[in-house]
Amino acid sequence: MYLYLLAALVFGVVASILAFERGRNSLGWFLAGLFIGPFALVVALLPRAPREGRFVRCPACLEVIRVDAAVCRFCGAPNEAAAGPVGP
Repeated sequence: MYLYLLAALVFGVVASILAFERGRNSLGWFLAGLFIGPFALVVALLPRAPREGRFVRCPACLEVIRVDAAVCRFCGAPNEAAAGPVGP
């Protein structure tokens, strides 16, 4: 019984560390590793699913907006990341 609990704890910690390094929810992955063991490790090692578009934080209100937005949809501040090259 103790061996099973120790193995489950080890799987939980390893899954949590892997998830943290990949920018995922480490608590959720700890619980997944704790309850489903090696299967959580396999899933945690999978690459991230690609997301459509790119996002940045608005410099004024720090909300997440699309990189190609001219102004922030929350506060109306101009988006410097969307500003193209200035010139002739």
